[in-house]
Amino acid sequence: MRFFEEEFPDAVPLMPNLLDDFRNDPTGSLVTIRCAPWFYRDKTCLVGDAAHAVVPFYGQGMNAVFEDCVVLDECLKQFAENGERAFTEYFRRRKENADALADLAIGNFIEMRDKTASKIFRAKKKLDHALEAALPRKYLPLYAMVTFTRIPYLEAARRAQRQERIVCLGMIALILLTIVLLVVYEVH
Repeated sequence: MRFFEEEFPDAVPLMPNLLDDFRNDPTGSLVTIRCAPWFYRDKTCLVGDAAHAVVPFYGQGMNAVFEDCVVLDECLKQFAENGERAFTEYFRRRKENADALADLAIGNFIEMRDKTASKIFRAKKKLDHALEAALPRKYLPLYAMVTFTRIPYLEAARRAQRQERIVCLGMIALILLTIVLLVVYEVH
C-alpha cells in the first residue's frame, strides 16, 4: 500500500478495494493476433481486436477499429448485392495495414524499452524534429505519421523507412565530404 500511496497518491482514494483487486485480479496478457480470413462467406465479418489485436504501444487499437468500420461501410455500399465480395474487399484493404500496425506497435515497445536511454537515439529524434520543422509536409517522423495523420499504417512504415535511408545516406555524404575537405585542407 505504501508503494501506491507514494507513487499514485491521487488515485488511491478512488480505489477502495485496491489491495484486494491488485492481489486477486489476474494479470492480463499482451497479445498480437494475426488471423485470416476475417469473414465467413457473406454471413459474418470480424473487425477490430477480434481480427487484429495489437499490443498497446502505439495507442492505435481504437483508431484501427474505426478505420475498419469506415472501410467495411465503403465495401458494403460498393458491393451491396454481394456480401461475400464486400467482406473480401474489406479484408484485402485492411489486412496489410493491420499487420503493419502490429509490427509498428511491437517496434515501438522495443524502442521505448531498449533505445530511449541511448544518446544516438535521442540525437536521431532531435534530427527528426528538426527535419520536420525545416521540411513541413515533406518530412514526418514515423510516430507523427501514425499518431497524427490518416496515412495508412503500411504506407507510414514504408515512408519512414525511405526517409531513414535518405537521412542515413545524407549523413554518410556529409561525413565523406568533411573527410575530403579535411584532406584537401591538410594537403594545401
